[in-house]
Amino acid sequence: MTAIAGRTAPAPVAEVEPAAAQQPIGVRYLGHATVLLELPGIRLVTDPFLRPSLGPLRRHGPLPRPGAIGPVGFVAISHAHPDHFDRSSLRALAGDPLVIVPRGLGGTVRRIGLRAREVVVGEQVSIAPQWTITAVPARHWRWPGAWRAATIGYLIEGPGGAGIYFAGDTAPFDAMAELAGRADVALLPVGSWGPHLSPGHLSPRTAAEAARRVGARVAIPIHWGTLYPRSLERLPGDRLSEPAARFAVWAERLAPGLDVRVLQPGEATVVEP
Repeated sequence: MTAIAGRTAPAPVAEVEPAAAQQPIGVRYLGHATVLLELPGIRLVTDPFLRPSLGPLRRHGPLPRPGAIGPVGFVAISHAHPDHFDRSSLRALAGDPLVIVPRGLGGTVRRIGLRAREVVVGEQVSIAPQWTITAVPARHWRWPGAWRAATIGYLIEGPGGAGIYFAGDTAPFDAMAELAGRADVALLPVGSWGPHLSPGHLSPRTAAEAARRVGARVAIPIHWGTLYPRSLERLPGDRLSEPAARFAVWAERLAPGLDVRVLQPGEATVVEP
């Protein structure tokens, strides 16, 4: 089992008033694994993918416009697959974000003109007074020829037990249990980009089990409803919306009391402290 707690490394931080720590957290699901988090004094985007297509995959739902997203201070990248690590989307972001990536991707980020901070599992970076982001384990496949970078998730923690778990892209793993009591909000992948779930992913059921395992109060399904092969989108059944709906059903069975918020791509919610 891989330990999650780790060392702290300095990074540029934003000024936050102490009273702001108890402010609500804004969560906007932009599609696939891209989420905009608005924390006290911090704007952070996960795995930005802002393009209308990727090879044979076509985007469904609104196309996120960088101008509408606004400036961001931080980006968290989970792994090197092109639907999660897209250089053109990174270039399009407004502001001067620090891009936090698994070890091995920092050079690529710097070559496109952005600041990078490489991390390994257990490593912690300060992103604002009283706020940190920690690289946590994930289990996901790596295709031949891809960057030699591990797949990770992130735990963003602030004062008063305000923890947000971004699972990235992962299958279930034992060390999820180490997040219990630290993850108030869980951003959990529940689908894939085709009609069948490939290895290395959470299904709606295992995502519900993960939410229970980490003890989240609020769960928001991600990695669904966005990318789908053009030739398969006319097949019977609503494969695009099905994963999130099934996650809500499984969560009701396996994690009673969990506040499940199913956001369509482009929709937002506010999590009160």
